[in-house]
Amino acid sequence: MRHALFVAFHYPPEASSSGVLRTLKYSRYLPECGWRVSVIAPDVSAYAVRDPKLEAQIPPGTKVLRTPYLNTKRNLSFRGVYPALFALPDVWIGWMPWAVRAGLRHMARDPADLVYSTSPHATAHLIAGRLANAAGKPWVADFRDPWIEDPPEPGTPNGPLFRRGNRWLERRVVMRSNAIVTSTMHLRDLLRERYRGDVPPAKARAILNGYDEADFVDLRAETAPRGPKLRVVHTGNINAEFRDPRPLFAALARMIQRGELVANECDIRFIGGGPYSDAPEVRTAAAAAGLSSSVSFLPRVPYEQALREAASADLLLLLQASEDTVGLVPAKLYEYLRTQKATLALVRTGAVTEILRETGGGWAVDPANAESLDSTLAEIVREWRSDRLAERRADLARLRMFDRRALTAQLAALFDELCATNHATPYR
Repeated sequence: MRHALFVAFHYPPEASSSGVLRTLKYSRYLPECGWRVSVIAPDVSAYAVRDPKLEAQIPPGTKVLRTPYLNTKRNLSFRGVYPALFALPDVWIGWMPWAVRAGLRHMARDPADLVYSTSPHATAHLIAGRLANAAGKPWVADFRDPWIEDPPEPGTPNGPLFRRGNRWLERRVVMRSNAIVTSTMHLRDLLRERYRGDVPPAKARAILNGYDEADFVDLRAETAPRGPKLRVVHTGNINAEFRDPRPLFAALARMIQRGELVANECDIRFIGGGPYSDAPEVRTAAAAAGLSSSVSFLPRVPYEQALREAASADLLLLLQASEDTVGLVPAKLYEYLRTQKATLALVRTGAVTEILRETGGGWAVDPANAESLDSTLAEIVREWRSDRLAERRADLARLRMFDRRALTAQLAALFDELCATNHATPYR
């Protein structure tokens, strides 16, 4: 079997990001395609959230090399302040020296045929570039999210020198890697346009996020007649920037005022919402809507349990409404759709809208459009009351194209193609 060396910050037991599933499932199914995998990742102490059950899915033949690290914000800040240039391209740049050293040692014992890196965090690409250059092997850089964001993510450095340096680093990675993979076609097209004239379009390819059919083998969606309450479930973090539930609360309040809904007909659950769940503005918004007894903010649960919670819902809620997320599709959406439950996505028109239109799995509404949100919720409530909400489930035949096993085969085909030519680009 050929050998792929992965550089990935997010790898089990890390569980704060759904991006961990993309890399985990690749390493799980690549051996079926003739590729064994080794992974360079930081020591598990780097992870604020862990799920040991995810770690159990790592194939026995996968070698995981855990290395020391340094986090600029955590280790070098004084009263929360640190030099921005010490966090270029991100606060995990201090992981790079140990990761490069570990990778070189590992390849000396077990040569790699190809190096693969995935971001966030972008530091992984800088590590992979060094290793691929040292080995003279092809390098694939995977962009799960945009590296350069306009406006930047809240809380990140944004000085002109920092942004200029980050743009230079991104260009360097795009130019020096042998192939770019993105998680959406929107992101692929953004990179093609940004580097038009410098990079051939075929170099950037989209391999979408998806779901793993194996995770659903023992999961049975509830098919009993509807209960006395409309059960709405959201899994994962919420925040004020682009995952804000307050527009939903306001819309439900308007329905209650019009007599179209009774507050105690709702059972709305936010599972693993994070710190924003306890923010005064969120609790106040729920109370003002008359939903205090109908909304629950529950702690994070293991991935397997989160899927069970989703499968027990009448309606699944996706929050992702900002300009910089228009082209992104979280893995959570595919998992929602696979539960065969209707999904309400509060998003700007973009990639999520396209997936829902293609699979028929629910509704996509811009939360800033109160009129559209109100009419959509009214339709959902009518279908729930008439016990027809289950008819809004996604078309499984169309959804199969997003099975992780099939998506991994696409990545393996790219690996095979690059190794057949083996035109590694010097990274200097």
